[in-house]
Amino acid sequence: MIACLAVLGLMLLLFLVGSRFSGLLTAPGDGALQRIVVHWMAGMVVFHLLLTLLDSAGLRWSPAILLISLGLLAVLAHRFLPQASARGPERAKLPSDLGWGDELALFTLAVFALMALTLWITTPDFVYHWGLKGERFFLSRHVDYAWLARSWHGQSIHPDYPNLLPELYAASSLLARRFDPPALMLWSALFFGMMLAAAREALGRAGASPFVRQAGVAVLALAVAAFALRQQMAGGADWMLALALLAAIPPLLRPPDPEGDLQIGVAAAFAAASKVEGVALAGFLILAQMARLAPGRRWLSWERLLRLGLPAAAVAIPWYIQVRRYQLFGVLNADRFDWGRAEVIFPAMSKIVLGPWHGFALVVLLLPLLALRRQTRPLALAAGGQLLFYLWIYFTSGFDTRFYVASSFPRLLLHLVPAVLVGALMAPHPPAPSPIPSPQPGEGEKDPK
Repeated sequence: MIACLAVLGLMLLLFLVGSRFSGLLTAPGDGALQRIVVHWMAGMVVFHLLLTLLDSAGLRWSPAILLISLGLLAVLAHRFLPQASARGPERAKLPSDLGWGDELALFTLAVFALMALTLWITTPDFVYHWGLKGERFFLSRHVDYAWLARSWHGQSIHPDYPNLLPELYAASSLLARRFDPPALMLWSALFFGMMLAAAREALGRAGASPFVRQAGVAVLALAVAAFALRQQMAGGADWMLALALLAAIPPLLRPPDPEGDLQIGVAAAFAAASKVEGVALAGFLILAQMARLAPGRRWLSWERLLRLGLPAAAVAIPWYIQVRRYQLFGVLNADRFDWGRAEVIFPAMSKIVLGPWHGFALVVLLLPLLALRRQTRPLALAAGGQLLFYLWIYFTSGFDTRFYVASSFPRLLLHLVPAVLVGALMAPHPPAPSPIPSPQPGEGEKDPK
């Protein structure tokens, strides 16, 4: 019980920290669900950067240091950054039109959370990878790169992966004063819940009818839960990439604005802090938004480049430096590109699409159609680029190709299927009217002539 309270307390604290950046992240038309999702991701990115800074300064983590540092950051952000309430838009309210789809989604989420707490659906990667690193960081009170670099680990613990999830596990354990795996499964439940919230917000932003919104949230919840229960996904980091892509949909639907750029930047940073694959996803999200010029602009301004790229760079550069310093990069992608692997890759992928995902993964075949519609083209660019990245990895990996695809592709589809499913549901609907975007620095001023 104490460990569960520690996890829930840290979740709340990170949300409060992220909400202090609301003046930079909140656009006038954002609903409460989108604000909650973005604030939570922002809080986790700030948390990750804080731990990186503490490690760089040689300071070991402790409950006091974590709580004081996060509290100080929240106070400073509240004091020196503009807050949403001071910038005009009214405080968004939670949806009051809850329907059968919402209720079914919440029931599904509750079932998943309860099952996760039993450890019956915990991924083996928690034992050999995420949880193992989280416990080590909890005991050593820092990201122990020297331990990650030890030769006897091989590649089983993926020493080159970003460490946001193990850091969350370690910090939760520090607050609880013990490493308690069942309580740590609540992080997966939180990511699942935020995915559902982001999906509902995206469907509403896209102008979907009430029935489509309810059916979409329900189908998404059931499809993801059915896969996660069967494949034992609790305790892994794949939820985080799926959340990042879903959270990016609402800002990709409206004309580019400063808040939307920062929301994309936060989603990209969150993905980059989660997994190696998330670094690629961060790049595709940034490129998808960069391709959309702001109203009245013919080129991309430096201000937009900073808003889009600075959060992800702040996460990725320290990670890359440490991985290079300790020579942690893996050997799975060290071979040459070989077209001959297609004879193994595509049949194996087809079997997976029709298997563990119960057919729902077939929606990835709609990506070319989503690219034809202007509303869903940015999503198709980001998701399609990520899928092509996975294909490139399979074609260049020096690992056993058949086993590599069979063991990884079902989880990789979790990154894409939820967002592509939402895109397919919203594609037939005209977009909802967008509020007037906030003027960007140096943009939108009228010619004095």
